[in-house]
Amino acid sequence: MKNLKALLIVSLMVVVAAIVAACGGGGGGGAAALTVNVEGSEFAYKPSEIAAKPGQKVTVSFKNTGTVEHTFVIKDLNVKLTAQPGKTVSGTFTAPSTPGTFEIHCDIAGHTEAGMVGKLTVAP
Repeated sequence: MKNLKALLIVSLMVVVAAIVAACGGGGGGGAAALTVNVEGSEFAYKPSEIAAKPGQKVTVSFKNTGTVEHTFVIKDLNVKLTAQPGKTVSGTFTAPSTPGTFEIHCDIAGHTEAGMVGKLTVAP
């Protein structure tokens, strides 16, 4: 009877350990989601640099503090937000799984050339 109780206790401990390991917060589960507030004006982004981890979900809240329409574009990632003056728009994308640097720019004619650029850096 004592052996049966011991076996039952050990079995229960193994099951609990397996459940804790499966639900644990250890590595490999991906980075926590990132929310970034970006302001666009004539002719800059604030902040102009965003850092994300590979595979991280990124939400951008883009507020146009300028007097003309502006966009937030990451062409390589197929991301585009368009905001009218005084308006805020949001969008979500997943950072690439491969590290790299990606240009952010406003694709309204002449805005990129006027310096409305930034960068997204994806690094572990």
